Amino acid sequence: MAVTILGIRHHSPACAHRVRHHIRTHQPQAVLIEGPADFNPRIQELLLQHELPIALYSYANEAEHSAQQCWYPLLDYSPEWVALQEGAAAKAELRFIDLPHWRYRTRKPERRPQRDRYAEVVQALCRRTGCDGDDALWDHLFEALPPDDPALAQRLDTYFQELRDDEEAGDEDEQREACMARWIAWAAARFERVLVVCGGWHLPALQRAWPQIQQTEEPISPQPANEREAGCYLVPYEFRQVDALGGYAAGMPSPFFYQQQWRQGGAATARWALRRLVDRLRARQQIVSTADLIAFEQQALGLARLRGHAWPLRVDLLDALQSTLLKEALDEPAPWSGRGRLSPRHHPLLREALLALTGEGGGRLHASTPLPPLVHDARERLQACALEPRREAQHLVLDRRRPEDLPRARLLWQLRLLGVGGARLKEMKAPRAARALAPALAFEEHWLLQQDERWFPDLIEAAVHGATLQAAAQQALLLRAADGNPAALAEALRQALRAGLHGLGQEFAQRLQASLAQAQDHGELAQACIALAELVQAGFWGEDPRPLLEATLVALAERLLWRLEGRDGAGSAALIEADVRSLRALQALLRLDLPGLDAGFLTHTAERLARSASKPPALRGAALGLCVSQAEQPTPPALRAEVLALTRAMPPREALGDFLYGLFACARALATEDEAIVRAVHAALEGLGHEDFLVALPALRAAFAGFPPRERGAIADLVAPLLGLPPAQRQQLLKLRQGTQALLDAKRIEAQALAWAREHGVLP
Repeated sequence: MAVTILGIRHHSPACAHRVRHHIRTHQPQAVLIEGPADFNPRIQELLLQHELPIALYSYANEAEHSAQQCWYPLLDYSPEWVALQEGAAAKAELRFIDLPHWRYRTRKPERRPQRDRYAEVVQALCRRTGCDGDDALWDHLFEALPPDDPALAQRLDTYFQELRDDEEAGDEDEQREACMARWIAWAAARFERVLVVCGGWHLPALQRAWPQIQQTEEPISPQPANEREAGCYLVPYEFRQVDALGGYAAGMPSPFFYQQQWRQGGAATARWALRRLVDRLRARQQIVSTADLIAFEQQALGLARLRGHAWPLRVDLLDALQSTLLKEALDEPAPWSGRGRLSPRHHPLLREALLALTGEGGGRLHASTPLPPLVHDARERLQACALEPRREAQHLVLDRRRPEDLPRARLLWQLRLLGVGGARLKEMKAPRAARALAPALAFEEHWLLQQDERWFPDLIEAAVHGATLQAAAQQALLLRAADGNPAALAEALRQALRAGLHGLGQEFAQRLQASLAQAQDHGELAQACIALAELVQAGFWGEDPRPLLEATLVALAERLLWRLEGRDGAGSAALIEADVRSLRALQALLRLDLPGLDAGFLTHTAERLARSASKPPALRGAALGLCVSQAEQPTPPALRAEVLALTRAMPPREALGDFLYGLFACARALATEDEAIVRAVHAALEGLGHEDFLVALPALRAAFAGFPPRERGAIADLVAPLLGLPPAQRQQLLKLRQGTQALLDAKRIEAQALAWAREHGVLP
């Protein structure tokens, strides 16, 4: 029995060479790899002819824990990948020996590893070797050696022993190391030659632990109860996702650079990288002259010799580029000197240099790789619609009136319902405005379609809802509308129609009607009403949902009127907003001219609400605005007189602002077309004292906040003469003086302080 444990750094060419050399030399009968053991029954999937990088994606949605995701990337030069491929070639038994990622990623450990010794050792070695950071240190100690150098194995073993020694692990690492040790003990009892490939930090602990364990039966890896709870699948991955400077904590920087080093060796890679860096900078309009190129090359060679490297390493090339091509001083260290993310704050030249070595594009799975049926259905549906998601975002402009665009739009809406981030709705043109200004664009939906890093994970997780896009989208929408309140059901109904799920739309319409008898929140009712009225008014991009929604909209109107009849007294800001939204919803329904809606009854009810002194001011104003909007134009004198009478009757301090807010929300034109209303408001405000005006001011500002600039100018034209301002000074009314808000706040505080002073007899 011979058990060899090779400590590795993930995605290190030097470690990959060591693993390959060991397997080819010693021909182990079993190769155990630090990886999720629940994937062992499907480990043969990793031996298909994939185009790397790929990743093993694990997810967990356990009820008692927050949702978690984990990626286990594999590149050509990943030691774990090399162990799999070389082990299979040697006809060895292959096993992953770590806990399932979905298992330990959802557990919050009570004790986390401090890894103080790790930091101390790395810092001491950096000081001794003059390296900036652990990436430069790793390259200096290991990647700088030829793969066949006998010193490499000794250095790696010594390095990993020093990093960990006998330092304790946290809860998570203890559980993982116990699991791996059981697998090693099992393999040692069954095979004569065993190779274990694991992260170097685990090496000392596993060497101590496994001989103490008696394990003759193959360990049983936990499996998820179902795919809704947890699961794992292979997915394509991209080079930028593996880059440590992109946020991948377990990665090495510049993955494409190290892939070249794995394939063609260090010296050839240095020459390749120099050409790639210069080509990238020149393509980005950065001037790199022949003299600059020569200086860059000579500086890189000089730095390599100075640092004892047989050829320029990654950090030698980047340092040489900075010293020869960057002409100005930097405010912070170069981004490759640490492990932080590459960000826009870094110098553009250095960013481009690092991106050149990161690499572009990504991997591709073999066609026979098992994936959930939903992923295959999505691919087939996209192909049928002549859509092909790519890594670069595509801007799609769809018009549902065109036969070829209707299925495309429905497909993208179904992807959106499933939360697939690669299908993003950018814009929908407002139908009425578009018809008036540009009829050809009236029915456009603007989408961004991209096979981003979340494309496959999102589809895999959505597969719990169904095997096809339509079935899965339908189930996801049913779950979303499970609470059954009118607003949620109306939104679900709208989403169903957009996604082409008309049968489900009919079900939601019936459920919405049935829910109205118990609906008490008129704000929710109004929200549902407005959403569906907009759908009918727009004709939904060439489709006519009116027959489906007419009965529901009439029932909503009746319930809204019933709730508003019982709405008395003042209320919070949310109630005020709900009052106004309710009248605007009824106003929208009147514009639709629905056969089942009694417009006369609705208008008479609004008149009664406007005249009722027990109703909140905002509700009265909005009801009056609805009546004005329904009247013949120009507004009849009797109705105009009633508007003036109610405006003058509102207490300026407590009610006028809210009343005007409701009035202008439903009949905004009154403020610009009728000078008498402006005069009435002006007269009411003139009679207010300073303290009363401060109290009334917030509601008044809200009442006029919804006017666009042109209409504000028209109001200013009416107000200016009342204030004695000549036309040339009208603009003063449209600009808030600098510091005005602070002055108003100070005056409000001063007024309160003076009131308290008088209350306590400090002031007369």
